[in-house]
Amino acid sequence: MKVLAVETSTEIGGIALAEDEVLLGEITLYLQGKFSEGLVGALKWLLEATSVQLDEIEGIAVGLGPGSFTGLRVGLAFAKGLAFSLKKPLVGVPSMDAMAFGIEKKGLICCLLDAKKGELYVGLFKDGKPLGPVALLKPKEVLELLKGEKEVLLLGNALNRFKEFLELPQVQTLPFKVYPRPEAVAFLGMKKLKKGEKDDLYSLSPLYIRPSEP
Repeated sequence: MKVLAVETSTEIGGIALAEDEVLLGEITLYLQGKFSEGLVGALKWLLEATSVQLDEIEGIAVGLGPGSFTGLRVGLAFAKGLAFSLKKPLVGVPSMDAMAFGIEKKGLICCLLDAKKGELYVGLFKDGKPLGPVALLKPKEVLELLKGEKEVLLLGNALNRFKEFLELPQVQTLPFKVYPRPEAVAFLGMKKLKKGEKDDLYSLSPLYIRPSEP
């Protein structure tokens, strides 16, 4: 099964194409969230580079956030347009799941994305599974949440801005920033599609968490 994935929840996003267990190609776009300017060109280049025809794609997966309101709207509209024109199934994937995907860590993983306005989107994972819904919290609330943990791996784009988390003795980080990757969205979406799952093209909406602003 060939699946095309779109991920635009943070300032770094892009598209990926996977077939079963193999990543055929991935294009990362660092456009500070202005993905409307790059997705069409990236798709054309990716199809040419992988020698895949558009009509060979069997499903579309899209990252649902939370994250940038504008980026999520652009990415979802692009994915819906492809699914509609190709008449292929569409599935949404929580972007926090894509962040934690493939991270080999037995203990607690805490994904932190900058939600602006001094707040954070927080997702907790253990053994590769989410422990609950993504929450919108203030930094002090996250610190209280983590204090009782013996060991926790922090991921996400909020670590540079909220350095107080790095002062906790039980905290571990990776030597590189971790963002939701299109590759992860592709493989997580493929699992859903192979089970026969699909989302409604018209009702699927982003996981805003905070109410979207006009």
